[in-house]
Parts: sequence; C-alpha cells; structure tokens
Amino acid sequence: MRRRFPIYLLLLSLVVIFSCNKNQNRVPYVPIDLYINIALPSYTNLNVIGGWVYVSGGSKGLIVYRQTAETFMIYDRHCTYDVNAPCASASVDSTNLAISCDCDGSQYQLYDGAVINGPATFSLQQYQSIYDGLANTLHIYN
Repeated sequence: MRRRFPIYLLLLSLVVIFSCNKNQNRVPYVPIDLYINIALPSYTNLNVIGGWVYVSGGSKGLIVYRQTAETFMIYDRHCTYDVNAPCASASVDSTNLAISCDCDGSQYQLYDGAVINGPATFSLQQYQSIYDGLANTLHIYN
C-alpha cells in the first residue's frame, strides 16, 4: 500500500514558507570577542549607572551603556532602517537618553536599544557581555 503525502500538509508548508517576512535590513554579522577594563581613564563614564562610551568593533562601532551595577548593554552603531546607506551610523544624542540615526531620523532608547521613532522598525543589534566586578573587566562577544 502506497501512502500519499496529504495535500493539506503541502498547503500548510507553503503558507508557512511564504508568510515568513524576511528582514531585508539586517546589520552585517561581525564576530566580536573583546575585553575592556573599565578602570582605564577612557572608560570612566562606565563607572556610573547610565554612563556610556563608544568602543571600536562590530559593523560601525559599539555603544557600551551601563544599565545597572552589574548589567551592560552593548549596541552596534549600525542603523537598522537602511543598513546599506553610507551614513547609517547611530550616535547618542545630547539628552544622553536616546540614540539617533542622522541618516533617516530614527531614534532608539539608550536603555534597551528599542525603537522610539521610525522609520526604523527593528531595535539596534545587541551583543552579549559578562562583567567581572572584581577585575573591572567587561567581556563583549557574540
């Protein structure tokens, strides 16, 4: 006896495949594995909650933000609306509460990288980190 593939499974598979909305504006993947000593003078701003600094790495550079005593948020500075735009680099604005993309006007929260104002719909690319408070070392990686 020969089994036939049920037509409803085929139709369901096609619906799933074609309903997936692919993100065409993906920030390029760049491997990161770096350590920073926040006791160094260039990272003085990270010694207080709410402090931030720019660090080399990622696609267009990184923003390192101290969210709590033990938690750091690391964002790629690559804007998420039109990743191919040559001016797609984000910067912390003068309020020190938001990250702005001059190229398209999008704004992101410094606290978690979420979109505040579009046209961007995707949050900033985030990287993982581990903080060693005894050594004052922050390990950033993906």
